[in-house]
Amino acid sequence: MKRMIAAALSMFLMCMLVVALVGCGADIKAENEKLKAENTTLKSSIDKMKADVQTLQEEVKKVAERDDTIKSLTSENEGLKKQLEDLKAQMTKKKK
Repeated sequence: MKRMIAAALSMFLMCMLVVALVGCGADIKAENEKLKAENTTLKSSIDKMKADVQTLQEEVKKVAERDDTIKSLTSENEGLKKQLEDLKAQMTKKKK
């Protein structure tokens, strides 16, 4: 009798395991496909973001170059203003 109960319980547990695996298989496959699609979308988003980062880095370099040019031109402008003031002072002295 104990053997029959043990065999019946074993068969019942195996059947439950098979039912659980078969029943979840379709759900797991659907979720897996959904995750694969999401993964593909995320990878393409990452690639786009990498391209955007590279573009922004190039723009930052260009802005830095422009800033350097502006600083250079500003200092040159200040030098020219000083020369102009000196020339005006010399001309004023010559007129007197």
